[in-house]
Amino acid sequence: MSQQRPVVFPKISPFAWALLLVFLAGPAWGEQPQNRPQDKPASAEAAAEADRKVSLQPYLKGYYFDTKAILTAPARWDVQDWLVAGAVVGVAAGLYAYDQDLKEWAQKRRNRTTDDIARFTEPFGKGFYTVPALGLLYAYGYAVENGKARETALLGVESFVISQVFTQILKYATHRRRPDDGPRYDRWDGPGFSGEDLSFPSAETTAAFSVATVIASEYDNTIYVPVIAYGIASMTALSRINDNDHWASDVFAGAAIGYFTARFLIRLHKNSRFALLPLLENGRQGLALAYRF
Repeated sequence: MSQQRPVVFPKISPFAWALLLVFLAGPAWGEQPQNRPQDKPASAEAAAEADRKVSLQPYLKGYYFDTKAILTAPARWDVQDWLVAGAVVGVAAGLYAYDQDLKEWAQKRRNRTTDDIARFTEPFGKGFYTVPALGLLYAYGYAVENGKARETALLGVESFVISQVFTQILKYATHRRRPDDGPRYDRWDGPGFSGEDLSFPSAETTAAFSVATVIASEYDNTIYVPVIAYGIASMTALSRINDNDHWASDVFAGAAIGYFTARFLIRLHKNSRFALLPLLENGRQGLALAYRF
């Protein structure tokens, strides 16, 4: 079944990428651009250099401090947080108990239509497509002085990177066999450095939800953006089950990692720890990223 991908996937993916770019940039088109500073930059190179010097280092530092905050968060959880965590673990355990049955149910109903949908939506879980799309969203925001578009792009990339780190650690710590490898759902080979048998959790689903959650949260003033964002992420998740590449519990765990990582980062940044500010220095114009530790 996997042999069909090289034939169809290259025809679908460029269109999927283009749709993703329009989807990401679309909400930003309705935003009013910020007032441009009156001072003109000495040159485009000087402005770019000022932007790199001021914003890159604190932005990358933010990855460290935000990851640390996520890892230490359980020590600050209240009762509601523990109830949510318990519910997530409970659903994951329930899906795990029925992984074999869900796999057989999905494969019996797999057909050409479900394969076509899966080939279309799978690229939305690939960093090769989503990260460049976020980069173009940032470039658009920078060009038209749209701070919301820039912040969404930067936060989306950070959510993608941090959630993928968590996912890859779990993959190499568990080495769960994939459903198309033949064994039953309960085959786990444990920690190791092998690049095979990395079923748990689904990295594509993590990626899709880590970016979709940021976009849906940043543009929640319109109904269609969250619906489209989570709809695409959900279809990406289901494509992994349809293609027999992941168990249902793998997909759910990946979605939970992506969603809750993004939600945590959004909450941190909404507390004024992260801001994009115009920079004027010695007649040069640029962009500064302020990070409050």
